[in-house]
Amino acid sequence: MASSRELRRRIKSIKNTAQITKAMQMVAATKMRKAQNQAISARPYIATLSFALMQVCDKLDPALSPILKVPETGKTVVVTLSSDKGLCGALNTNLFRLITSNNDLNNKDTVFLTRGKKARDFLVRTGKNLEADFENAEHIDFASAVEIRKYVLNGLLSGEIKEVYLLYTDFITTLRQEPRLLKVLPFDSVSILEQCKVYAENAPSLNVEFMFEPDPIKVMEYALIHLLDTQIYQALLETKASEHSARMIAMQNATENAKELVTDLTLSYNQARQGAITRELLEIASAGAALEAA
Repeated sequence: MASSRELRRRIKSIKNTAQITKAMQMVAATKMRKAQNQAISARPYIATLSFALMQVCDKLDPALSPILKVPETGKTVVVTLSSDKGLCGALNTNLFRLITSNNDLNNKDTVFLTRGKKARDFLVRTGKNLEADFENAEHIDFASAVEIRKYVLNGLLSGEIKEVYLLYTDFITTLRQEPRLLKVLPFDSVSILEQCKVYAENAPSLNVEFMFEPDPIKVMEYALIHLLDTQIYQALLETKASEHSARMIAMQNATENAKELVTDLTLSYNQARQGAITRELLEIASAGAALEAA
């Protein structure tokens, strides 16, 4: 058994750790509420946009616009979104496990774009083809999504890129976040339908005839590019909400574990202290008995 001094030192150290994790839990909870509200409030818009475009996308001739053509050759790009920092449980680990377990993401024609240091470091460490890394700011704005969209869409139009996937963590609840691989390019009703399924509860029931003014192709080109911007932006919001939720839960669990450990160590400390007092009393009694016998 450890000495009383060692136990006191460990108890003090763990109490200090519990104070730190408690503070981090409160900070994460504050950020979590804002991030969750942003992610949830944006879902109805992207669900409505996806649902509307899905119904008209196949009605247009792909030959009329380069943005609707499906490239036959090129590389597959996976835009991977993660956190910059750790201490968020298995959030990033589950995301990376999806990469390693999916054979389609481990061939030589697949390259990765990252936003988040954890994803960048993992891909470099595992020898994956990392093509670009975007800055992961704490504040999510629409310009960040537009920057990524310009990169991948220019590659698609130039013939260098065949298809593009979004790999991110989807926010389900505060206690549940799931990694998701979503195809976003090339544009077709199947890929847009996948987006509809993601937020199916927010999708409206549309059964109307669409009229385009002034020109169907120009309207669709603008709408599809805006859809891609919105898809990337929503993925960024979902990732940020998942990160803060996972970190809040992880810090809460760490604080509770620290308190339980302090309780166990305090019990051990009291037992050691009681044992030491008992030994001292026995030594005093033995010395007194020896003096009386002499």
